[in-house]
Amino acid sequence: MPMKLSISRHIAWIFALILLGSCEFFNKNNKKIDVSGIELDFVIDRFEEDFFRADTNDLFESLNAVRNVDSVFFDFYSVQVMRFGQISDSLTPTMMDLHHFFTNPYVRGLYDTVQLHYEDVSSLESELHEALKHFKHYFPKKPIPQVKTIISEFGYNVVGLDSTYLAISLDMYLGKNYMYYGSFDFPYYIVQRFEPEYIVPNTMEVLYKAYYAPDELADTDALIHAMIEKGKMYYFMECMQPEKPKHFLIGYTPEQLEWCESGEGEIWKFYNEHDLFYSKNYMDHTRHIGEGPMTAGMPEQAPGNVGGWVGWRIVNQYMETAGKDLSLAELMATPASTILTKSNYKPK
Repeated sequence: MPMKLSISRHIAWIFALILLGSCEFFNKNNKKIDVSGIELDFVIDRFEEDFFRADTNDLFESLNAVRNVDSVFFDFYSVQVMRFGQISDSLTPTMMDLHHFFTNPYVRGLYDTVQLHYEDVSSLESELHEALKHFKHYFPKKPIPQVKTIISEFGYNVVGLDSTYLAISLDMYLGKNYMYYGSFDFPYYIVQRFEPEYIVPNTMEVLYKAYYAPDELADTDALIHAMIEKGKMYYFMECMQPEKPKHFLIGYTPEQLEWCESGEGEIWKFYNEHDLFYSKNYMDHTRHIGEGPMTAGMPEQAPGNVGGWVGWRIVNQYMETAGKDLSLAELMATPASTILTKSNYKPK
């Protein structure tokens, strides 16, 4: 039978007030640290501006001039992001595709729209600078990636090349009401995240995956372990932006996050009663830690990825228990089974 989350709004508020006195995890932010003394020379490189300045009357030479500035990123963008291929000769199919791209009124209009929305990226640069200073605090020996802005023609939000580059596709952050998003097959719950507030959380997620996310879960991984592994990512993102509202980090609305928090015990009970914790079924993993408008089997108010949210809670409790004895880097290397056992996470 479907789980029942019937806590009224009034009871939920009383429950929240009780928890406030006990310093529960999400109401207690012990991740705020002083990074003002960390020096980090950082600027966002507006690659899309340099790219779109190319002269269509001499496109090959013009693009080569851009490529000569940073050939590794240029080739990554041209080959892997946009699928144009490498530029090697003015008469190749690649150059013909590029000429069509640059002279397409729709593409030029998209570029102009991006420039209108992001003529000034100083606020984005400041927020990202702070997040990367937190990264340097926790991981002083790891290199800081170069951050560039691009236009991917709605192909990516943020894409990374190993840990060397992070490329932010600004055309994916033009606001949920941008008229052309409706022309694609983007689900509504995804379009809600095409707002500027999601840029830095999305960038930190890609940075995490560059260093720590496994390529794929082993066949022997239980769902609860996969939940905790995803919870590590959200904990990492929270440490990078401790003052960012939590719903932005996981991609929920404030109401969806409130739903999870107020029904935390019932959610745990649901997984327990349905014997899901140690499921190795691929579909169970997809339903409970994958993206979606809701989590299958739960009430329709339940957002997608509830399992990832539970994993985040478990990791938070584990780190609360460990205190200052465990660094963020050590958490990343801690097996999910250890985190589960030592967290003693059993909400009621």
